[in-house]
Amino acid sequence: MTLKGCHFLNETPFELDGVKLRYIKESEEMRLAMQPWKLIKRVKEIEQEAYAEPETVQPKDIKQTAAVDLSKRLQDFRSLNDASGLKALEEWRKRKMERARQRALEKNGTGTSQA
Repeated sequence: MTLKGCHFLNETPFELDGVKLRYIKESEEMRLAMQPWKLIKRVKEIEQEAYAEPETVQPKDIKQTAAVDLSKRLQDFRSLNDASGLKALEEWRKRKMERARQRALEKNGTGTSQA
């Protein structure tokens, strides 16, 4: 209920008697008593916690998690790279040796008769 709907608010403040003033005061007290103050206070606390925690705790966790993830990915990449790199290096070495052997045979003149 709002005080605007009261018929006695049209009167000047000097015309209000004690009964009307008491009625207004009691109405205001009842309105305030009906407010969910505990709920409002808890909502404000939750909002403050939501804004405070990410700035202090979460960035460290995010950085730490990102660093661990990156480190693991690098180790996995290196291990895969080492295995595939060694295999590729071995294949390259074999091709290089085969080409060198072919050139040596061509220099000796034996490679032309085989072709």
